[in-house]
Amino acid sequence: MPAKDPKRRCPSALGKALKTHRETYNLTQEALAALLEEDPRQIRRWENNETSVKDPGHLKAIADRLGIPYEHLGISPSIYVPLTLEQINATVDRIWFLVDEGRINEAHAIAENLLQQATHQLVVTTQDAAFFRTFARLYHAVAKATSLSVRSDNVGQAIYYYQQMEYFARQLKDETLINVSLTYQGDLQRRRGDIPRALVLLEGARETTPQADEAAWGNMQQFLARCYLRAKRLDEFEAALKEAEALVHVAGHRMRDFRLAYVYEEYASSYGTLGRTQEALDYVERAEKIQPCTKSVEMLLKLARAEILLRVGDISTGMPLAVEVAIYAREHGHNRRLERISALKRYIHQQTLNYGKAEAALSEVLEGTCNER
Repeated sequence: MPAKDPKRRCPSALGKALKTHRETYNLTQEALAALLEEDPRQIRRWENNETSVKDPGHLKAIADRLGIPYEHLGISPSIYVPLTLEQINATVDRIWFLVDEGRINEAHAIAENLLQQATHQLVVTTQDAAFFRTFARLYHAVAKATSLSVRSDNVGQAIYYYQQMEYFARQLKDETLINVSLTYQGDLQRRRGDIPRALVLLEGARETTPQADEAAWGNMQQFLARCYLRAKRLDEFEAALKEAEALVHVAGHRMRDFRLAYVYEEYASSYGTLGRTQEALDYVERAEKIQPCTKSVEMLLKLARAEILLRVGDISTGMPLAVEVAIYAREHGHNRRLERISALKRYIHQQTLNYGKAEAALSEVLEGTCNER
């Protein structure tokens, strides 16, 4: 039996995490080093366990930069240190950037890391408005990242985070933030399939927050339109979506997840569902012309186009788009997009069965005709 190599070391938690991250995102050690602003030789040393990181702050910085959960690097909650509001807000901005890029695994990991650290500060009793506003922003970002990382039957945690956002918004008496928190709670209930509960929350947001700004109001109307469509209340669906479109021009870029491209995609997806194919495709084209376009919006519009085309049988054009979106979504943990693609797959499967039955029926008739002759 060969002797063990005394120089060979078991990989550390950091080494394992770095190597896994590189393999997941197809990065060289040099590319990872550039991302972390480290020397490539240092990356090799860490991966080979030739050296380690003793400073918890350095480990946290690596985890936050790469979107790696703290526990994967062996960081204990006992060594968490209080964060400044500026640090929390900067990390929240990072989460939203990753969401815009469709990099949901990273966004979700950083969000959970931030929440683990920041919630240690919630035991402090304070009436500081800046504190409440920062934590409302924090829970908004965490809820968003969580909602995109899970399937619709597992949105309970995201709903809880939006409820926490609502708590801080009510401490501030900020109707815009209250409106946003209720709107997203309603949309997640829609994803669960509970349309009555969704409408209670969304219409409640409309009735109880008259002072919410145009962006929040338009976002709420867009999600109301989704619910009205599901409830087959088509006149209210059209009215809500038209109001959302009018308000997005007034609101501009005041709210990151309420933009003209999203409203046009809502039109496209809704009209595709209603069988209004050309109108749906027209709205996709209008959305594609809007610049700048984030990676997440680019993938969303490709998915919308794929759904429309595949539902009318254009396999050759629609399938490559669906595959491209599925690959990107799988690589980056965007389970909400994967869920939509799974629904599309089920639709295609059902259509295949229907065509098979039609073929069998026609074959039976034709064979019967031939036999009669």
